[in-house]
Amino acid sequence: MLKTASVKTPRKAAIGRLLGNVLYPVCAFAFVIAVWAIVAAVKNLPILFPSVGEIFRALGDILSDGESWRAAGMTLGRITGSFLLSLLFAAVLATAGAFVKPVHKFVRPLVTVLQAAPTMAVILLAVVWLDNSEVPLLVGFLICFPLLYNTCHTALESVDGELLEMADVYHMRPVDKLTGIYLPAVFPVVTEGAKSAVSLTVKVVIAAEVLAQTRVSIGLLMQQDSVMFEIADLLAWTVFAIVLSFLLEGIIVGVQKLREVLR
Repeated sequence: MLKTASVKTPRKAAIGRLLGNVLYPVCAFAFVIAVWAIVAAVKNLPILFPSVGEIFRALGDILSDGESWRAAGMTLGRITGSFLLSLLFAAVLATAGAFVKPVHKFVRPLVTVLQAAPTMAVILLAVVWLDNSEVPLLVGFLICFPLLYNTCHTALESVDGELLEMADVYHMRPVDKLTGIYLPAVFPVVTEGAKSAVSLTVKVVIAAEVLAQTRVSIGLLMQQDSVMFEIADLLAWTVFAIVLSFLLEGIIVGVQKLREVLR
């Protein structure tokens, strides 16, 4: 009996992971498609509510167009650049603030201001002050940095104090303390926050590209489709951006899983 139970438990866990990672997202996606298909059929206004088939045909045209891929690559570069820059500054300042309290007291009000500032106001001011190619990078950084800073600071503050005291008692080297105590405690929290942050970065960078009319970008192509009333193309780009966001989140999850394997 014990042997049977021990065999079934991993199997149930595997089925649970399959449901959570594959089946439920697919069902949710199918539900959204079904709702849109019903709305498009009821409204019967193809110009405003294109059918699911028209949207996927537009998506196919995007995927087969070299200029679309060039624009997507440039947007991906801006998203990646602003995210990594935000993560770097957040990690450095949060680490400094965790060990030197006046640093956190100085940075905290700045973070609060950035969190409270309306995203649209930040984008419009950046459009006035900067070149249109620089706007998405700055906006992505300013919006993403507060979230990552708070995540990093919370993770560092949650490190077990008793473990740190024990490390001091046994005169553990700083490198061993970093790899043995800080990283195992901080890494899972930061990666969870990074998943939310990268999705937010995708949204704000593309929004900044739309308003700044950044050359060679997804945002500019979406703006052009909106002006030309190409709703199917606009929705196709929306689907593309959502998939891009999922892929970036998947990379972070992959890094998280790799860390667990190597640990």
